[in-house]
Amino acid sequence: MIELIQQNKFPELKEALKNSDELQIHEYLYDILNGNALEIDNESFSPYSYQIEFLEGLQLYKALEKSEIQAEYLKQFSNLLVQLAFMMSAHVQMLSDKAMNNGAYLTDLGHIYRFKVYPEIRDGIQEFIDLLKIKLEEDKAIANLTAAKAKISNSIGNILEKYEIGEDMLQFAEHFEKVGETEIAIRIHQGIMNDFECESVKLSSGIIPEASHIDDRPEAEIEIFEKAKNHFERLTGQKIQEPNRIHIKENIDAKNLADSTTIQSQSQTQKQSFSEQNTTSQSSKPGLLDRIKKMFGNN
Repeated sequence: MIELIQQNKFPELKEALKNSDELQIHEYLYDILNGNALEIDNESFSPYSYQIEFLEGLQLYKALEKSEIQAEYLKQFSNLLVQLAFMMSAHVQMLSDKAMNNGAYLTDLGHIYRFKVYPEIRDGIQEFIDLLKIKLEEDKAIANLTAAKAKISNSIGNILEKYEIGEDMLQFAEHFEKVGETEIAIRIHQGIMNDFECESVKLSSGIIPEASHIDDRPEAEIEIFEKAKNHFERLTGQKIQEPNRIHIKENIDAKNLADSTTIQSQSQTQKQSFSEQNTTSQSSKPGLLDRIKKMFGNN
């Protein structure tokens, strides 16, 4: 089918799509090329094939974008992929919540839910975002895609680096601000600051403002925090009063104390049950940004 699109052989493409019984995305593209109106809802695709459908749709879109397809048809197909991405992310989030309620991660219970999350799905959504960025009047579509990617990243946070989730959340906030959702953007940046703050500050009572705090965060996480803080201050007009942090790279005594604290923390953590860990500190990758996860809902 890709070859037919590249050669602009649309009559042959429609025939191939008509005879395809593999994926629903083929049927919808067939309808679009025939000028048929699309009606998409939560039952339009099988949840178990969301990811395959989306990745196939992305490949078709990339070929169609370079073809002689009518602009209206390409726009319809683009909108279809955005809807599919959002439904897919909502399903992944729902399954992740179920898994967490059972004290596990979705990535560990894929065989039970008959649903495996492909890590490359995040790359696919990002590629689609980047393709739409160079087009006009796609801000709303891009915002929905960034929300979809953020949902998935938070749902499989245990197999991602923390900064990767932070980058997705920054992107989410950036594009919601662009469509006028400033309050949501502010809440996202505030959530990022809370989650990317160093542990010693999180555990501090704040009674002694001038106290020094050990900062053992990787540079990538500090950068995420600083970006969120700068955006928060810009959007709110507020100046954040930051604590006195001593990074372990700057002070050997702080590093030694941090190492000692880490050993004690690990000893205590081993005594906790999995459920207890999920209801205490949410700074680890699996629980990242739970405070703002509610804003996603089940949209």
